[in-house]
Amino acid sequence: MGDTETAPKRDRKLKFSRILIALLLIAVCAFVVFRLSVRSKLRARIEAIRDAGYPVTLAELNEWYTIPEGAENAADTLIDAFLCYYEWNRTKLESLPIVGKGKLPARTEPLSEETKRLVAKYLADNQQALELLHTAAPIEHSRYPVDFTVGLGYLMYHFSDLRKGAQLLKLEAVLHAENNKPQLAARSVASIFGIARSLAKEPTFISQLVCTACQGLAISSLERVVNRAEFTDEQLVKFTQTVSNAEDLLAMSWAFAGERCMGISIFKNPASLSSESVGKKMLPAPILELYKALGLSDRDAIIYLDLMNDYMETTQLPLHQRQRAASTIEAKLEATSKIHILLHEFMPAFSRVITINIRSIAQLRAARVALAIQRYRLVNDNIPDTLTELVPTYLETIPKDPFDGSELRYRKLESGFVVYSVSEDGRDDGGKERLPFGERKKASSTWDITFIVER
Repeated sequence: MGDTETAPKRDRKLKFSRILIALLLIAVCAFVVFRLSVRSKLRARIEAIRDAGYPVTLAELNEWYTIPEGAENAADTLIDAFLCYYEWNRTKLESLPIVGKGKLPARTEPLSEETKRLVAKYLADNQQALELLHTAAPIEHSRYPVDFTVGLGYLMYHFSDLRKGAQLLKLEAVLHAENNKPQLAARSVASIFGIARSLAKEPTFISQLVCTACQGLAISSLERVVNRAEFTDEQLVKFTQTVSNAEDLLAMSWAFAGERCMGISIFKNPASLSSESVGKKMLPAPILELYKALGLSDRDAIIYLDLMNDYMETTQLPLHQRQRAASTIEAKLEATSKIHILLHEFMPAFSRVITINIRSIAQLRAARVALAIQRYRLVNDNIPDTLTELVPTYLETIPKDPFDGSELRYRKLESGFVVYSVSEDGRDDGGKERLPFGERKKASSTWDITFIVER
């Protein structure tokens, strides 16, 4: 009787064990299929990137960011210039504009004699650095000693130095214009553009943002000196060539290629992420290692590469279509399930970077048109009624506004003129100038990207 009762129990236990083993085998097989499938898809995407001529490893990125063998390297001279830079203490800098807390007067107003004296002294203290900056600026090629193989820990110490160098040159340009030395002022402005160009091929977003910031200093310097000094047609032509050469429609492609390499490296080794490297609190390394072991980081990497490919494609679009395309990609990222933890932890939205790049191009184009107007004025002793009068003598065509695809706007002022883009909001505010940073209100306000000459 006892044996009869225990036999069905043993059978049930045996059946249950077999079911558990079968389910376990199915789970293992499913996991293996998942891992092999994900790995195969990821490998295919990486090979497609390499076949397109882009780097996919940090070592390849390091080799990709290069200059021709034997070419003179502007970065070497710029680094020497930074070593010679002499910065005053905070107290002495208080009254200095641009490099300190002092304010520049309005673009049509002269510097005070005291400010001119201080600026002259500061420039004299940095004469050796200035000469090296001028020497480096015309050099075509540049490669800073950055080692990308160390991953997110690579050092970009030259960024702050480059901004200081650009500010120093702007200060020099302002003083030369005040002293009615247009040739020297032109040289200073051209050298700021040269500093910016030294970063043009450096494949990171922060490099391109610093390049854009230096170009912004160059444009503001140009606007200032054009308002304060008279330039010959030959000098205006040289300015125009410099501004035209600064417009690089493919700069963001380099940045995306470099950032993508960094991303591939991170997804292959997620435990290398740290709070310091990404600027926010990260998951503990053991959890990231488990995430990788389960193949989940590879799964996230596939989505990441697809999104980055979409971003890369935006860099091939007409400028006025890029902002909307980038916003669409950002929305796609936001709509991706939060179960893709590493993707959302690591991948930022890049639409803002693209907008900043487009804004820089708008500034360059507005400056180019303003220079054409100045050349027209030299010949005709007045400014044109419309921009069409500049074509084809001073402009081949009227440049397009990179934000809406229409021609750049132009308006005569009571004294002078404004050339402008509608900016990222797409609204025509009649050439309304954006206020300096310290004067902007917290409440949102609209403005245009302007180049103004009031003379």
